[in-house]
Amino acid sequence: MKIYPCTVTLLTLALAGCGGGGSSSTPAPSTPAVSEAQKNYESVALSSNGGLHYLTGRLGFTTSSSGVLSISPGSYFYTDDSSIPQSAATGAQTVSVAFNTAAKTLALPALSGNSRIVVNGTVYVQAFPNQPQVTYSGANVQESYLATDGKTVVRTFLGTSYSTTALSGLISSSPAELFTGSMLGLITNTINGNSLYNQQASWQSGAAYLKVVRQYVGDTLFTGDCAAPTTTGPNMTHCSTTVAALEGFFPRVSTADGVTYQIGDGQIVTLAGVRAWVATAPVQNTAIPQYRVFYQSNGAIDVGTLIKDGTPLQIPALGGGAAQNFYIFLNNAALQSVKSAVNF
Repeated sequence: MKIYPCTVTLLTLALAGCGGGGSSSTPAPSTPAVSEAQKNYESVALSSNGGLHYLTGRLGFTTSSSGVLSISPGSYFYTDDSSIPQSAATGAQTVSVAFNTAAKTLALPALSGNSRIVVNGTVYVQAFPNQPQVTYSGANVQESYLATDGKTVVRTFLGTSYSTTALSGLISSSPAELFTGSMLGLITNTINGNSLYNQQASWQSGAAYLKVVRQYVGDTLFTGDCAAPTTTGPNMTHCSTTVAALEGFFPRVSTADGVTYQIGDGQIVTLAGVRAWVATAPVQNTAIPQYRVFYQSNGAIDVGTLIKDGTPLQIPALGGGAAQNFYIFLNNAALQSVKSAVNF
């Protein structure tokens, strides 16, 4: 996949001297033009601006007979922190990624990644922590995620909308979408009359959040184990090693979703460099639309899911209901405000 960075133009200034002489200045690069969406992205994502902070959490609680609130073991409330060193208008930028707890009493959970993706017929493991490269594609922001080899692009997102909202006043009086559209909503719960944060706390000066809409670029085939044992890395447990062709594989009960698939429930195509059967109907109960796949692999049959080109990145709404097609990132001032306000 080719990545097309913005073109940097050069501005040449010609200065004429008096008395018949002349000279010219050394050409100097102009500031590459960026779109409004890219400006909004940089206003938070640049390391000099504090970077992007994505909240993730799961909180469980117990109360004693006297009403004392305790957070259950296994609870967490942390941020996925990312930034770029400079504008991607000057060329591809490698994103720096770190994870940090947002609650002084909670440790980071054990984090790991084992996303396996088929590219040109080969199974790759996506790097963890992620190692995305950011480029500008037209007016948009493109993120290309790399495999553990540090060079193979395994999936790509295109950010088409970046909007910032300034935050001021009481945290409790913030826009509703900040609580329903991000894990900040976790701390608005009241447990037996106990608030999880200081409801009189205010946002620090400069606090804001970035609302992002992104979509997949290209058909993306995820794969994994079809049965026990569970594996890591590119070598997986196959669905079958005795049936080599898809035509002889069906009917098949998927252990992932419990559905019995017939060969007529989909079609056979070439996908990600492999011969694959792709279901016509999407898998049920997933935030991002995806489709069951079985594919031929070196005399075996493996399982996967397809996310199609142009599919929006969606996440389950915090309060239930329809999945939301945007992500919310805090800037550094907003994050520090939250960390100061939480009571755990």
